[in-house]
Amino acid sequence: MISFIGVPNTEITNLYEQLKKRNFEVSTFDNLFEFKKRLSKEIPQLILVADNLKEKNTVDLLNSIQGISEISNVPIIGLVTKSDDQAPIAFLQNGAVDAIQVPFNVEEVIVRVHLRMQESELRQHFTSSQFFWNESQEKEQGRRTGIFRFFDSQNTEVGNVAVKDGRLVHATYGSLIKEDAFLQLTCNEFLKFTFEDMDDVSQKTINESITNLLMEAAKLKDEIKKQEGDTDKEIKVLVIDENRIARIMASRVIKNRGYVCKVTSPKEMTVRFMANFAPQLLVVDFQDSVQVMNMLWPTPRTDEDIPVFIYCDEDVKDINFENIKQHKISGTVYKNKFHDEFNTVLQQANII
Repeated sequence: MISFIGVPNTEITNLYEQLKKRNFEVSTFDNLFEFKKRLSKEIPQLILVADNLKEKNTVDLLNSIQGISEISNVPIIGLVTKSDDQAPIAFLQNGAVDAIQVPFNVEEVIVRVHLRMQESELRQHFTSSQFFWNESQEKEQGRRTGIFRFFDSQNTEVGNVAVKDGRLVHATYGSLIKEDAFLQLTCNEFLKFTFEDMDDVSQKTINESITNLLMEAAKLKDEIKKQEGDTDKEIKVLVIDENRIARIMASRVIKNRGYVCKVTSPKEMTVRFMANFAPQLLVVDFQDSVQVMNMLWPTPRTDEDIPVFIYCDEDVKDINFENIKQHKISGTVYKNKFHDEFNTVLQQANII
């Protein structure tokens, strides 16, 4: 069911007649007053708004439509009837999900209408990640079987959590799997999710208590808040390197400066290890940096995250780079100069 708001002309009349022939239920209005009256009887699934109403310009018209609470979640597509390159932008900047210019291609309009309605239905079924803790415990207590699917702000699926009879049996997030993926998804406040009940789930790689993992996630969130609030004055550095000698030498430099240091290899590195130690700085070997950063940041690392320095052997000729694949880094240093440049590293990371 679609509502048209606009002054009829040849293009618009032809468009809604074609939509009627394709089994769309179409209502047309040439003023907002009549449109509002109709809402007491039925709510459209989508609204097509033309830019030719004399009573209001595009911005005022869209503001008026979006101010009607009954249709706050109904998608709006703009119909541009003028030869004006800025007209589609005016629609998109003021709440329309799409804008189509004359001459209208009926097939294109139908595809866009279906797409925008599907997107609207999906958005309305999302639940904010802040409710995942309660939802997951509810599934555990009810011994439910199904899949939580997590989405980013662009409505792209970025991870999922599978439960069987209320137990966690699988989880993925970027390159992470199992418990590490669950912890990262649970602590990410910028995601949203859906849950789908199923008779069974195909992926079964673990069998864990959701409540126990939520307790671990609570600890991880506390550590994240400590770092963000700078409540922990003790400086802790984590060195990640497969080469045992190199990481021990780096550890000696760090400890000799009076800081706390732990070392590990990329194979032994986990999100749990990171959460338990809660470092203020990471020093990562160049060869394994992509693997490590993909694990810790399924979405690209930015300058707002924990500082990460890459240290490397001399065979890397140019160390003047600011990114490792999609991840931002804080700086680079040669291993054989680490003892001389560690204070500079701390300064660049805004630690001292």
